[in-house]
Amino acid sequence: MDWNSGIGFDLLCDTTGTGTGGREKSGFPESADFFRYAPATQVTMFLLAIAAVVLLYLRRMGERTRVALLLFATFAFGIAGNLPGRFFQAYVMHPSPICATTKPFLFGLRLPFVVTIVVIGILTLIGPKLFCSYVCPVGAVEELAAKISRKFKFRMFRINPSATLLTRMVVFALFVALSVTAYLHTTFKGKIYPVSLYDYINPFHGFEITGGQPVMEMVFNFLPLVLVIVLAFKWYRPFCYAVCPVGLFTHWLEQTGALRVTFVPDKCTRCDRCVTETACPAVPEILKDAAYRPDCFACNQCIAACPTGALKWGTRRSAPQ
Repeated sequence: MDWNSGIGFDLLCDTTGTGTGGREKSGFPESADFFRYAPATQVTMFLLAIAAVVLLYLRRMGERTRVALLLFATFAFGIAGNLPGRFFQAYVMHPSPICATTKPFLFGLRLPFVVTIVVIGILTLIGPKLFCSYVCPVGAVEELAAKISRKFKFRMFRINPSATLLTRMVVFALFVALSVTAYLHTTFKGKIYPVSLYDYINPFHGFEITGGQPVMEMVFNFLPLVLVIVLAFKWYRPFCYAVCPVGLFTHWLEQTGALRVTFVPDKCTRCDRCVTETACPAVPEILKDAAYRPDCFACNQCIAACPTGALKWGTRRSAPQ
């Protein structure tokens, strides 16, 4: 199927959707562009995540602090790159996990992909889903939607982690199959390139604001993000659990992470407030002190809900055996 729309050919994580500096889309991040724009993004995301993990470990992550960090991530990595001015243009390459994990299959393993993947991996090994929790703009707006839902006492449905893990695996397998066969493809300068399946369900396009777009292209760009936000009021982080390829890989990686929520059975009164006051599917497994857990997004809700301190942040070694 030939899609001559240029879909999937913007620069890595380029919020403008037209290529850095307004150049024609090429699909291949240029080294000069990467070294010019990416360092600000990579350094900021790393410092933000480290600040978050320190606050969590020191039990200083209050609700207002977390909301402030989520709003900052949404602005810095989702909105800022669309604004005029040299300072904001430093964030034109937002750290899209879909770009980082899928474009190597389409265009080869290039430096921008490697750097982003390595940073995400390091943050995940330090603490559970640090990138997804405190850097990713889509994850941030999902978390903010969940907080609003809890604030107004909307009923939220608990995600089945086994079913969503299978969904992520199926979607990724379809992406690989369609990429290898180039069943979905586009023609650029006489050459055929595969188009990513994720481009049709990619909420990060909602942060790419450009002028003069056809109406249908604008709908295509914004609809996935709008749907994700709407669903996030009823299901906790639906895109992260059911679709995101980085969520799939970091799910396995976080099982060996240094920092995690630990359970102290002697302090637990079985009041179940940690379960009822959060829709996170990881909490029941944390209460079992299971070694293998569903995705934990370091939301801190279960720890904040526990009246006896039976849940706390600690290292794997500090967890009760």
